[in-house]
Amino acid sequence: MTTPDSEPPPAAANDVSHASDLRAAARWLIGASASVVAVLVAGVQLGDFASVDEVGPGAVASALLGALTSLITVAWTLYSAAAVLATPRRSIDELAELDRADNSNFPHPRVKEPASALISYLVVDRRTDLLGPSRDAIWQLVGDRALAHKAATLPRSPGEKIQIGIHEYNTDKPSDNAALANLNLDLERRVQRVVDAALFFETQRRYNRLVKSMKLAGVPFVVSLLLLLWLQTLPPVLMNVKTPTSVQVMVPPSKSDPCSGKTLEGIAVGGTMDAPIVVLPSQAGCPAKKLADTDELVVVPRPAK
Repeated sequence: MTTPDSEPPPAAANDVSHASDLRAAARWLIGASASVVAVLVAGVQLGDFASVDEVGPGAVASALLGALTSLITVAWTLYSAAAVLATPRRSIDELAELDRADNSNFPHPRVKEPASALISYLVVDRRTDLLGPSRDAIWQLVGDRALAHKAATLPRSPGEKIQIGIHEYNTDKPSDNAALANLNLDLERRVQRVVDAALFFETQRRYNRLVKSMKLAGVPFVVSLLLLLWLQTLPPVLMNVKTPTSVQVMVPPSKSDPCSGKTLEGIAVGGTMDAPIVVLPSQAGCPAKKLADTDELVVVPRPAK
């Protein structure tokens, strides 16, 4: 008969608490980001974009692109945060199947390192902490737990010997029965620790992805927001005079100009509506003339009859 070697107790790492902290941080990041976005968007008067088409044809496309970019970056950040909060909790049987499919050679010793990051974290990085020094596969841990649970709960015949791993337990010996009970408790704890460690690893990986997404999405979001603000500051494109338009010209008072202080009827034939080229027929004692420089004059278009 062999007696079991005592295994050190699992380390005190609290994977459940760590995963919970990461989910809380994700919720805080989303709340803080939402507050910042709300403040920034509130400073952008969306009603002002009703006249953005007056800036020019490219302004409308730029405004739509900026708004779409902002929505995409916000949606992507929210998606990454939701992934952190929705991290699945894998069962021990699911983890054992993943381990078996990932270069596990149980019941023989493992000959290749795991390919997946999750299984490598569980059976390589934290092997002694989670599985114990005598195991190298999650499936082996599950098998030992099943045997220990069966030995602890089912009736046994006198003198029956139970083999679990490399240890053999004689049911007639009180010391072996006590060791078997302790082993059963230890295996239950280890199984729970493996499940918790897997949850922490997946949550940590998704949280890191969230932080990276926020860094990458922050640049296009700020650029698009600045673009929207800049478009609101642009002056409207002045309307060109394409067809002759009836206008009234208010000439400012001047001692040297016989037409000063009068309102004259004319025709805008070119330029822009802000500074048109106006032809004035002879009227009110003023000779006919062409005004090319109307910046200092008040030119009012007359409504079409």
